[in-house]
Amino acid sequence: MVRSIFSALVLVVMTASAVPAFAQVVRVPGTNVSLEPPAGFSPARQYPGFEQESGQASIMVTELPGSAADMLRAMTGEALATRGLILVTAHDQDVSGHHARLLNIRQRTINGDALKWMLITGDRATTIMIVGTYPAAGSPSTGSAIQQSLLTTAWGTATAVNTFEGLPFRVTPTARLKLANRVSNMLTFTESGTMGSPGSTEALYLVGHSIGQGDLRDLQTFSETRARQTTLTTGVGNFAGRVVQVDGLDAYELEADALDSRSGLPLRLYQVIIPDGTGYFIAQGVSGADRARVMVPEFKAVTASFRRDMAR
Repeated sequence: MVRSIFSALVLVVMTASAVPAFAQVVRVPGTNVSLEPPAGFSPARQYPGFEQESGQASIMVTELPGSAADMLRAMTGEALATRGLILVTAHDQDVSGHHARLLNIRQRTINGDALKWMLITGDRATTIMIVGTYPAAGSPSTGSAIQQSLLTTAWGTATAVNTFEGLPFRVTPTARLKLANRVSNMLTFTESGTMGSPGSTEALYLVGHSIGQGDLRDLQTFSETRARQTTLTTGVGNFAGRVVQVDGLDAYELEADALDSRSGLPLRLYQVIIPDGTGYFIAQGVSGADRARVMVPEFKAVTASFRRDMAR
């Protein structure tokens, strides 16, 4: 059930011009990546990176286990087009002594076109993906500043990073569910405490914060729609849900039947959506239907431990 996250990370991409002044190189909290943020950008509140609220611009940093070369081969114009992304240009670069590729991408949205600069680098064990996004109708200097910022990227593994550093929440593992990985602002828990291998049948629990708001006026409808979008499953239905309180916030908890999108085996899906005024936290657990009586209580136990990091 735990499987490659490369395809899911493409979703991350979907999320007076003087020479710009830059701050000093800073490490992005929760990562081993450092860069010089553009002037006017501040640390992002909901993901590793930086944001400029006035210009609706952002820079998001993601570290992935796995070969950077594999990711580069997957980032073709054809593959991006299937996600509604248009590849404008792609250039190989040398960034801090590492081979990298800088892509310029256009995305059409209901709110107008967005432009993105994407830098992909890394080695055989780790992929670094940094995506800078800004409105196509905005100032050209914003895009130029983001592009130059990405080219200041440096990374290493000498410093052990606290898994929770920079995250806007905390949760506690259980005896059956162990922390396995962090990707961007999302934590993954598995029974083995590792990401497993393709075809693994161990249960999986994810928790993180949304990138963007979402229409949360009808929380039940939004929750059921969001559950159907889970890439690990298909045929999601037979919902059973209720309003709950999580860390003092109104939330919606549901369970549903589903099928494994690869094997077709029956699954049980657990999900909680927790609106927080800036978007929503989401927790999802997936287990084989035959083990749901054991694993759903584990999903609920991790969710019950959820606390916002109010110090951020």
